[in-house]
Amino acid sequence: MTTFVTDPAWRAQPRDEGVVVYAGADQTYLIPDLTRHQVDGVTRLFEQDAIDPAEIAEDVRPLLPRLRSLGALRPAVLPSRETPRRLRVGVRATGPLPTALTVALYEAFPPVASPELDLVVRTAGTLRDLASLAAELTRPHLLLDLAYHHTISLGPLVVPGATACLACLAVRSGRRWGDPPPPERPSATDCANLAVALAEHALRRLWDGSLALTDRVVSHHLDELTTTSEHVLPSAACPVCPGFEVGKTVLPWEAA
Repeated sequence: MTTFVTDPAWRAQPRDEGVVVYAGADQTYLIPDLTRHQVDGVTRLFEQDAIDPAEIAEDVRPLLPRLRSLGALRPAVLPSRETPRRLRVGVRATGPLPTALTVALYEAFPPVASPELDLVVRTAGTLRDLASLAAELTRPHLLLDLAYHHTISLGPLVVPGATACLACLAVRSGRRWGDPPPPERPSATDCANLAVALAEHALRRLWDGSLALTDRVVSHHLDELTTTSEHVLPSAACPVCPGFEVGKTVLPWEAA
């Protein structure tokens, strides 16, 4: 039987109405309607180094799947903070990459033989360039768009044949704003470390199972320190999507 461990970022606190499992004030869950024995049993799980379900009390064992779904409990064999497993990421670019951005990308995403996902970085490329690149990308990819003065834009996450693609984004954005060529070196590229750190975080969350950037773009305003989020819908005028087979998709890192 699989051995489990609790995530050190989570804790459990007994309450009269059940047990509260939390990872901070912004991530708190109440598991209600438990007996005192169940409350004590769940609380003790977070004091153990390893958890063998066979050794857990029968009335506590059914609660393990709920703790797993929250992320508070995971199989001991899975990657952890101490032994992380990273996505194999390739980097594709439209437009030249300034030296600082090249270095930041290389350090965060060293070249790999068989990428599972591509990070597409736009600097001085046009939307037309982005659409042309979209036709070449057959594996999942994430857009990091730095073709702006004071904005870092992250997303969408594209799974060819299953989501809106970069050409869909280019068609819709082009109709709305046109497609003027960006400056040779947009100011947003000066924030290379921040931009790459945001991409790294998004890809860590993707590895953890988050699909938050699917069909979505999150823009970070560098002057006002605010963010906005917009959905990216498939475009009927997309020149790329009709070429992909539509059907059930297994992400490469899930099949590994």
